[in-house]
Amino acid sequence: MNDYKKSLWISNLIVLLFAVLVTFAVKLIFNPLLSQQQELIAKELNLQNSPLITNIEQLNELIEHQVFDFIKVSNSDLPAPLVHEDPQLSRFFSSLSPVASTTVISSSGSQLIEFTVHNSQLFTLLTQILFVTYTALIISASLINIVYYRLYKSIETSLVHEISDEQSPGSPFVKVSEQLHQQKKLFHKALQNQEKQIVDLARQVNMDNLTGLNNRHAFRKELTEILSEEEEQKHAILSIIRASELNTINSQRGFQQGDDYIVNIADIITQVTDRFSAVSVFRISGSDFALIAREMNVSEAQRIAKELKSKFDQYQNVNELESIAYNGISSIISGQLPEQVLARTDMALAKAQTEGINSWAFEQHDHDENQFGQQHWRNIIDSIIEKRALMLLHQPIQAIHRNMKGYQEIFTRFLGENNSMIPTETVFAMAQRVDMSVKLEQLILETVVSQCRHKSDGSTRWGINITGSAIQNSNFIVWLERLLLREPNIAGSLIFEMQEEVLDCNLVASKRVFDMLKRTGTRSAICNFGKGIGSFRLFKELKPDFVKIDASLISNIERDSANQQFVRMIIDVAHRMDCRVIAEGIEHLEQKQILENMYIDGVQGFLIARPSPL
Repeated sequence: MNDYKKSLWISNLIVLLFAVLVTFAVKLIFNPLLSQQQELIAKELNLQNSPLITNIEQLNELIEHQVFDFIKVSNSDLPAPLVHEDPQLSRFFSSLSPVASTTVISSSGSQLIEFTVHNSQLFTLLTQILFVTYTALIISASLINIVYYRLYKSIETSLVHEISDEQSPGSPFVKVSEQLHQQKKLFHKALQNQEKQIVDLARQVNMDNLTGLNNRHAFRKELTEILSEEEEQKHAILSIIRASELNTINSQRGFQQGDDYIVNIADIITQVTDRFSAVSVFRISGSDFALIAREMNVSEAQRIAKELKSKFDQYQNVNELESIAYNGISSIISGQLPEQVLARTDMALAKAQTEGINSWAFEQHDHDENQFGQQHWRNIIDSIIEKRALMLLHQPIQAIHRNMKGYQEIFTRFLGENNSMIPTETVFAMAQRVDMSVKLEQLILETVVSQCRHKSDGSTRWGINITGSAIQNSNFIVWLERLLLREPNIAGSLIFEMQEEVLDCNLVASKRVFDMLKRTGTRSAICNFGKGIGSFRLFKELKPDFVKIDASLISNIERDSANQQFVRMIIDVAHRMDCRVIAEGIEHLEQKQILENMYIDGVQGFLIARPSPL
């Protein structure tokens, strides 16, 4: 119950109590008059000298005067007092402060009469007085209720105007107005804070945490909005930019360097597109960025692509990388499906990756991905195999202790038209898609064996990476065993490196490969060791000759004591298993010194040497 209703109930209760008090007061005033009236009646009827009343008939003679409300006669001749009470007596008024009965004793003292009388005139006057009083009180209560109602309505209207209208002159209640204005300020401040929190949360949902750009969810939403506009066909540009060196940087330099690389590319893209209106930049996957430019024509999109290539080339020269990013561009036309636009842009990106370092390409026409896209890559990979269009790089692994002999890890780079570099990760991925990964692996190994035959002096060792698809292909393993058996001198100088994650996923096939390498006198190594929970199980099952600790464990080892303890444990377990431990991604002297104190066997990284042509 609110205060308004409480006030009404209290005021009505006060009026009711006042009515009761007035009733009692009036009755108390009238009681002496009624007592006096009774004494006058006794004198008029000469009750003091009346004869003895011995029966009811004599009492009735007295009652016939019709003045008595109540009469009681007692004398010595009556066995019990005679009593008469008027049945029409008003019980309400008689119960409110009743009038005392008058007692008359006969002159002889033998008879006692007690009685009360009614006086219609006095009672009529009493009733009229109470009626007027009650009427006045009811009218007063009604007026009070009306005044309360109008007052509260007036206050309510004034407060509503003051709340909803900043220009309102304010209510006549100064303190209320001041408090209200203060509460309004607090409310507006709280509302602004909540709106800000909502905006921040919405931004976080649609934002990539690393770069601060919009994420894949926001990209998909905006692309769908453009394609669903039906009023008229809208034209826009979609560009997908792939950071081609992310995996290489992560594996060779550590994940922190990979994050810096992604952030720098995001800054370059933002810097180039800032001067164009209605251009949105997104990070849609680990290595992929997207641009959506509304109302942009093809020539403007090509100008952006050329400027991005120039910036990427500059960044590549400064950071001594093999490539930075590739750019695929296509048009967005309303009414199409998102899959059509994305497939067309992906095809443009595939073309860009085969046309030169940091290149871009524009694709306008739709193609069946299975008929055109795969055939495009099949032709490229066929050309690589036919022309043996690949280049080998090597990076030394430096031995720290005498009980380990260092070796050279070999990296493969693929060449396209005009000797342009094609991203290695893309070639391997597409080769697997078109079922040509085994042929590509065979080409690489044949080239490595040929190079080793001419360059090896009998003391040099070479490390070669084998992909997961090759490890799980029985035909390739048979072919590799025969190759190694034909070249026993070269086989003894080869070390095959395989990813821990791949080995752990298919332990049966991995064990078969490791057993084959032992039979042919070839050594084995597990790369990126220490990333998975099954790392130490591989020691027992595969018994490798080397393990290469993942670069993510090395990148901040000088500051991370937990990483130091974990690496020390790996080294201790490996040495107990007669296995040599190599640390990848060494870039700082402090890292090398810490690892030397842990009795690491070998180190590899840019601090030692960068990859160079074989």
